[in-house]
Amino acid sequence: MELILLTPKVQVLLSTYNGAVYMREQMESLLGQDYLNLHVLVRDDGSTDETPALLQEYGNHRVRVVLGQNLGVIGSFYELLSRVDPDTEFVAFCDQDDVWLPGKISRAVSRLQQEVPPDTPGLYCSAYTVVDRNLQVLGSSPKVGRPPSFANALVQNIAPGCSMVLNRAAWRLLVRYPPGPAVPVHDWWAYLVISAFGRVIYDSESPLLYRQHGGNTIGEATGLYNKWKRRLHRFLTQSDRKIITNQAREFQRLYGHLLSAECAALLNEFLHRGPHIWDRVRYALRSPVYRQSCVDDLILRCLIIIDRI
Repeated sequence: MELILLTPKVQVLLSTYNGAVYMREQMESLLGQDYLNLHVLVRDDGSTDETPALLQEYGNHRVRVVLGQNLGVIGSFYELLSRVDPDTEFVAFCDQDDVWLPGKISRAVSRLQQEVPPDTPGLYCSAYTVVDRNLQVLGSSPKVGRPPSFANALVQNIAPGCSMVLNRAAWRLLVRYPPGPAVPVHDWWAYLVISAFGRVIYDSESPLLYRQHGGNTIGEATGLYNKWKRRLHRFLTQSDRKIITNQAREFQRLYGHLLSAECAALLNEFLHRGPHIWDRVRYALRSPVYRQSCVDDLILRCLIIIDRI
């Protein structure tokens, strides 16, 4: 018990929805972490399968289970954030169908403690190993060669929620202004907010197995053909148009008054690229925003010119 009290409390936030098939493996990997002072807060988002019953098997002093109505992914995670225990120092987001390696949490907490002052919002995220439904390795996450930054977060998410750990200053900043429906996912939003006001640590080592299967809310395409097919669909379909710009507008609405002069200018310029194509050409050629890969970055600038983001 003394050893537990010497380590900062970590609370894992797990949102579940019809995930009974893989739920037990994920729960066992959480409880098998080598970090002692770890607690799990689970919210079921209105499942109609055996997930609620399975979760109740794990309910104890370290695992708290909340059964709720269906709010969707971002709504469910924000509901979890609102229920974080006040003595919690670090919060970790968790998906229902992955497997965490034993040192995942201790590695993240160590990096945050060493590299981020306690009063500065800090976000740790990492690479991951893509596996199939039977945990056979399919590949790895996309490479992150350029540093995390606000200029990157405006146009790309490199911080998968399943790898994310936030310090107290970070999760308190997130719950201060819950986003509206313009924000598509909780992890990209967290990367955007913390990159503007704090420090984002990207770990190129993989401490988790990201399970790829037909039921993923957001999956990782594998194979060159599938990756390009997904990219083209994401960039060109009407349903995806303006997601980046709409999220940036929501961020400005909620957090604009807190931004530094540098971030405020970058955001304002991004949102006011100009009504005419030549205005957008000039912006695309000199803009500091960037995506990680050269090809994706080139596509981004083309889409800015034709006003498709």
